[in-house]
Amino acid sequence: MLQQLRVGNLALVEELDLTLDTGLTMLTGETGAGKSLVAGALALLTGARAEREQIRAGEELAWVEGVFDLGARPETAAWLAGVGVRLGGDDVLVLRRELRREGRGRVLINGLVSSLALLEQVGGRLLAIQSQDQQRLLARPQFALDFLDARLGLEAERARLAAARDAWRECRDELARRRREEEFARQQFEMWEYQHRELDEMDLDPVEEADLAEKLAFARNARGLLEAAARGLDDLDAGEVNARLLLGRAEAALAAVADASGKVAALCELVREAEAAAAEAARGLERFLDTADLDPARVDEMEERKARYEELRRKYGRDVPGLVALHENLGERIARQREADGDIAALEAAVAAARDELAAAAAELRWKRREGAPAVAARAAELIRPLALPELELEFQVTPRAGGVDAVAVDGVPAEIGAHGADEVRLLARTNRGEGAGEVAQIASGGEKSRIFLGLSVLGRGQGEAPLMLYDEIDAGLGMDNAIPVASLLEELAGGGQVVCITHLATVAARGRHHLAARKAVVDGRTVLSVVPLGDDERLVEIARLLGGDAATAGGAADERRAYARQLLARG
Repeated sequence: MLQQLRVGNLALVEELDLTLDTGLTMLTGETGAGKSLVAGALALLTGARAEREQIRAGEELAWVEGVFDLGARPETAAWLAGVGVRLGGDDVLVLRRELRREGRGRVLINGLVSSLALLEQVGGRLLAIQSQDQQRLLARPQFALDFLDARLGLEAERARLAAARDAWRECRDELARRRREEEFARQQFEMWEYQHRELDEMDLDPVEEADLAEKLAFARNARGLLEAAARGLDDLDAGEVNARLLLGRAEAALAAVADASGKVAALCELVREAEAAAAEAARGLERFLDTADLDPARVDEMEERKARYEELRRKYGRDVPGLVALHENLGERIARQREADGDIAALEAAVAAARDELAAAAAELRWKRREGAPAVAARAAELIRPLALPELELEFQVTPRAGGVDAVAVDGVPAEIGAHGADEVRLLARTNRGEGAGEVAQIASGGEKSRIFLGLSVLGRGQGEAPLMLYDEIDAGLGMDNAIPVASLLEELAGGGQVVCITHLATVAARGRHHLAARKAVVDGRTVLSVVPLGDDERLVEIARLLGGDAATAGGAADERRAYARQLLARG
């Protein structure tokens, strides 16, 4: 509930600190006393457009502040937490809006600077201001659909449809993504196959590439190497006079006298080692000459392999290990592409199943709406007829939404399925016998729309209405007797909640649990507006004033008005 409304320097209000209570509160006052300024101040807390002209003359800053106690509204507290607003101690929420003559205004939520967009969200959730020029809600197709579904208790069915729609859209989007990938892959597939085959035929080997350089360097110098190796072998071991032969002779000569001299024995050992080294070198040269591959065809083949490696490196911009990795990656792409047809077929089946579930959920909603709509319309009309609309007939018209690019067949008819189904719901009314039905927003007057909305509010009370509902002259154009049913509905609507009604009729004002009066006075040469709570005696005077004439004077007519006012208050 709204506990307090504080206003400063707004239009005729210098300073206002108003305490409100639960139940039905009536706000009255003489014409021009500024009753609607209260509605305007509350509207600012719902994000309504602000003008500098609203700031009191001579002041630089105007402000409106609302203090809400949401202890009895856990669902509202949960919603607020969902949009990032935490309640203060004792479950209190404070909304404040400041208007500045120079510069930008400011929004504060629980003392923290916030945005006008968030204030519009939060204030719109906490305050519902219904006046004759604010019944545009009736013109919104979503209003009739939401109202009908709430009255029929279709929360589970709507949740089923929302889940089915999310699943269908997810499957559909995944299928579209895979098809795009497949189309791209199909365009690339032949190139992938060619590149994979090209690399496959090369039989890439990083070790081979490194060896080729050494082998080709050897091959290019092979003749000189072989001739040198042959000469070396001949001098070491194969010639008629060779190093091993001469070293053997020297070793034998020294060995014969080695016992006579230690130095000679040591030199003999050196010669023996030299002969062994010459023998080892000769064997190495023999192996080298035996294994040297000097086949010209083999050399040409190695040249071609090396050139091919260089060509592939330039073509793909990678070294040989990178080419090996590319070869593997291409193989994986090709394998995935060959499996893609099966994946897409499975996705197509999943999309079809999700579409069938979505269509079934939408069809269930449509059937329940059409089945339940007549009873809801009849009950609403029954409530509203006493409000000076005796011939009112209402109809909730449920029709399929036009099909679009994402149309799904529901009951055999293509329809665009939105977040709440495949239906459009319009609230039609017939206010006079013999006339055709039309949309309420188009055929009803401002007062009629207000009273129709009041009846719908009573019928739908408890279904997400704002903690405070304000009705601004909902009884405009009605006589006192015709307004009594309006007062009864307001009283019913306020049960367990908080309703403020701005009225000019005594029969309505007398039904309030609380009564506020707007007063306008001149203080120090300036007009000042105040809103004050009325006690029993003051209320009697105010109700009598609403009946006409000066209730404070003595005399027969005034006495009669006061007596009638007592009767009205006693009935209320």
